Amino acid sequence: MNFLKVTDIDEIEELILKKIPSLKGKKEMCKLEDSLGRVLCENIAADLNVPEFNRSTVDGYAIKSRESLGASQGIPAFFTIKGEVLMGEDSSKKLERGEAVYVPTGAMIPEGADSMIMIEFCEILEDTLLVHKPVSSFENIMVMGEDVREGDIILKKGAVITPENVGVLASLGIYELPVFKKFRFSIISTGDEIIGEDEEYRMGKIRDINSYTLSLAIQKFGVVVEKKIVKDNFETILEEVRKSTKRSDIVLISGGSSAGNYDYTSRVISELDGGEVFVHGISIKPGKPTIIGRSNDKLIFGLPGHPISSMVVFNIVVKKLIESLYFCGDSDDYYYGVLSHNLHSTPGRTTYQMINKTVENNEIIINPIFGKSGMITLMTKSNGYIVLGSNIEGLEKGSRVRVYRF
Repeated sequence: MNFLKVTDIDEIEELILKKIPSLKGKKEMCKLEDSLGRVLCENIAADLNVPEFNRSTVDGYAIKSRESLGASQGIPAFFTIKGEVLMGEDSSKKLERGEAVYVPTGAMIPEGADSMIMIEFCEILEDTLLVHKPVSSFENIMVMGEDVREGDIILKKGAVITPENVGVLASLGIYELPVFKKFRFSIISTGDEIIGEDEEYRMGKIRDINSYTLSLAIQKFGVVVEKKIVKDNFETILEEVRKSTKRSDIVLISGGSSAGNYDYTSRVISELDGGEVFVHGISIKPGKPTIIGRSNDKLIFGLPGHPISSMVVFNIVVKKLIESLYFCGDSDDYYYGVLSHNLHSTPGRTTYQMINKTVENNEIIINPIFGKSGMITLMTKSNGYIVLGSNIEGLEKGSRVRVYRF
């Protein structure tokens, strides 16, 4: 019998990058309208001020603030109305003493004015403006560069583009972004028992699950080039993996990673051009029989066939690797709660325990979900997981725990 020599989970990323340093992200330019969810590979700096001119934040009149001192309902301040500023136009007007100019919200403040009086506090008598309230310097005005100053870093390398980010970038006239090129993935499900959606179900067969769950999980981080089902035949798997390494950056092989007689992944990787297996087992539960290897500069994962184990390994190894390469680790994607039951773990192996949460008396209660790794309903029953380090034997009921979202 072949026993797996496991690698500590904390060593995986460093080992992968040592073996395949070229994995570190490559740059490409992306149009702003296509940038949602993409990850910046460079800092974005403003090359202009926002706003680019002193701008009114109200509908009203531009005046010199000192000339409104003492104005009240009974004793208004008087100004001569000298026209208006049109929206979207450069104001050539220069405000002189005792003058007022109408300015709508968002329009440019004329030179010489330092405040805006809201129209609600004004009264008009022919060409004379009566102001019934004093205003202070720069009241109701957004000054040039108040929002963004030229040279400011707007978004940092590793930022994930959101709709809000897109709005800011559009305001700066930035319509192309330097982003990390998305990784290309291939997913291969192996097993004589696995059938696809076009195959007729027979007793003893298992419908393919992993290619669907993995391909959807990948969408955030890369492009799924293909997903295929391959029967347990060494030459067939070898040929399919060889093709996939030509088309993809990362190949995920679901099933075929343990030490059984029909688990071909390790042998397949070794037969590839520049093939090397450098991890054959990880010190985690579930997911121990995970293989990691390469074909030259292409990364290959042999994931467990059980759906829960496969997704756990994807989340804690593949996903975290890509987040690290993209500088976008979601470090705040967790919350705390109180454990509802005593929880056992396996010393020497980092345990990832599926949970769901309930709320009782305004407190988050964390309920461990127990079941065999082949039970597909564990995925729908759970909404996160907790991590028990390899150096502890378990946690007691009532312990405060950190819960990671999927």
